[in-house]
Amino acid sequence: MVMDKSLYSHLAGLLEYPKEDMKIRVEECVKSLASDQSYPAVAVEELKKFQKDLEELPLDDLQGVYSYTFELTSDFTLDMGYHLYDGFKRANKLATIKSMYREQGFPFEEIAKGELPDHLPIILYFLGSVKDEALKKDFRESFVIIAMEKLNKNFEKNKKNIYSHLISVIYRVLEKDVKEVK
Repeated sequence: MVMDKSLYSHLAGLLEYPKEDMKIRVEECVKSLASDQSYPAVAVEELKKFQKDLEELPLDDLQGVYSYTFELTSDFTLDMGYHLYDGFKRANKLATIKSMYREQGFPFEEIAKGELPDHLPIILYFLGSVKDEALKKDFRESFVIIAMEKLNKNFEKNKKNIYSHLISVIYRVLEKDVKEVK
């Protein structure tokens, strides 16, 4: 599912369950990231490491790594609220995010396919499509970057996982965007 060709949407596509077009998606994302000189060179290097590791991994193995990493290990979940809140607080945050999506005309139900509103690929698709810069800035600063920092730290302890490179890229892109608009 690609809504537009923004960098955020490219990154979101790489976090979806891997399919046959994964290598093509990575190549498009490398081009998109490399073409924007405002992002740190290390982000492009990390994405190229992900791309290189991907070349050496059969799709079946990548799918297994994906499932184990994101679906069976809570420290690496893509449900960002999990990294920040417990129970009722998280439920409230999920309702708030879903309401924000609705108010912005974001087609959450169509994109989510059963995932929760705080699922990182959905958040990235939203950030790639929303036009309200103040809302985007606030959402990145108050929620997304804080959760990404925790997720990135968890991956830094597990550098052998192929997805550690991709999470690092997403964190660096978001961090640069948060700092740029402050």
